[in-house]
Amino acid sequence: MVNDIYWEAKYPRLITRDGLKAQVEKGTSRLMGCTDISADYEGSLEFTSRFTSIEEPFLLYNPVSKSFKEKISEMADHDILFTSVDHLPAEMPVEASLHFGSKLLPFVEAVVNSKF
Repeated sequence: MVNDIYWEAKYPRLITRDGLKAQVEKGTSRLMGCTDISADYEGSLEFTSRFTSIEEPFLLYNPVSKSFKEKISEMADHDILFTSVDHLPAEMPVEASLHFGSKLLPFVEAVVNSKF
């Protein structure tokens, strides 16, 4: 699942901790992995209470114990692969950043040196 929706506290959550736990315990949950791009702390995905990083992008979330694990190698039944990098929109590959900067710099210089 990829979550990328606008959410405010006045809206209902897409997935609650208790709801997910109940689905897992009933055997009706098929959620294997989740990427929360919105990265709203306890937001539309209530279990988003930890954030990952570019260097360490994944955690495991266990809906039954409502806890996170750091190591993928410790994956057990019901664990969900989870990622939510709260500064992901600010990440840009170096090549893209250099290209964008090289195209923008002449424009900025022209604006700075112009006489209105």
